[in-house]
Amino acid sequence: MKSITITIIALVFFSIACGEKENANIDSAHENAEVSDNGVSITIIDEWTEYLQSSDDGLWEDSTEHTLSYRYLGHLYDEEDLDIPVYSPFALCCYSDTIFITDVATKQIVAMDDEGSVLWKAGGAGEGPGEFSMMTTLAVSGKYVAALNTHLGRVELFHRDGSFAHSIQVTRSQDIVALDDTTFIVASTEEQGGDLHIVNVNRGIERSFGQVNVDHYDGILRPDLMRLCIGGHGRIAIFNRYEGLLTIYDIETEECLYSGSREYPSTINPPTPFTGSDGETHTVFFPIGGNAFLGPEGMLNVIVCNYMDDGSFISDPEYLDFAPVSAVDRYDWDGNYLDSYCLPDSSINFVSSLNNNRLVARNFAEGVLCLFERY
Repeated sequence: MKSITITIIALVFFSIACGEKENANIDSAHENAEVSDNGVSITIIDEWTEYLQSSDDGLWEDSTEHTLSYRYLGHLYDEEDLDIPVYSPFALCCYSDTIFITDVATKQIVAMDDEGSVLWKAGGAGEGPGEFSMMTTLAVSGKYVAALNTHLGRVELFHRDGSFAHSIQVTRSQDIVALDDTTFIVASTEEQGGDLHIVNVNRGIERSFGQVNVDHYDGILRPDLMRLCIGGHGRIAIFNRYEGLLTIYDIETEECLYSGSREYPSTINPPTPFTGSDGETHTVFFPIGGNAFLGPEGMLNVIVCNYMDDGSFISDPEYLDFAPVSAVDRYDWDGNYLDSYCLPDSSINFVSSLNNNRLVARNFAEGVLCLFERY
């Protein structure tokens, strides 16, 4: 009798995007086509963008005024450098011309300028003040850098110069965004009163509200289910990155303004029993998304990862054939789907806007940070 093991396969590190009708193959061999800076054919990018938009009617889909195109600029820092500034980047947050990164290898926050030079490093492995047992996401305000220390139930606060300030208790936090200089919003399904928690740096949790939109994952503990984005008239979005579901709240009134999903071009996989090559049966969880971020024109941008090259979502953890680009869906702050665009790189699952025309992104396959520029 086969033993059944429940294994959480969090495919956080996989990203990609765009495609052709569900289960339809997209021809990625276009000889003599115009090629972008990192070798992805412009024709391929256009085909994938068309596929992403084929299943839903975006309000900006045919608007040349709002069209987004990005070129690949390369890595943020030199990977051949003997002193690599970031060994294993996970999350990042840009504030003005400074980039803040969580390095899960060293368990440090790394602050870099927009040229890739290190400004400071803070934190480290441990359980003491300002130390991390596990690093995930972070957020930056005018006065503080706040990084999640999920396993220890803490949010670690650092001053903007990298010096440690103090910790705040929040149980099993999943994501964090800055509301103002001294206030953050933390996502946690383990705290009482809701899934969104307004946290003052001096007083801790002040109030809680809201609920992540779930379908197949109701009652299933996923420590990386939620990604937050703040913007647009005092509103906050919760993105369920396993099911592509979006919820938008008014922060002041706590009113739910939207809860739903765009129509995706492929079927999203629920938790699925999967028998691997080792003969063991596991329950496999398939995320489709990366993070959510504030993009050009102040719109809500969502990274939709794990499209395979045939246009389907990932469904077999032992066979991965990712698309050659990474997809981004755009929404307004009423929850309306606007359009989709592609980043010309295959493994992007965490993005932050830098100085309006540039994006900094994490490439999970290479374990590096990349730069993209709007043109």
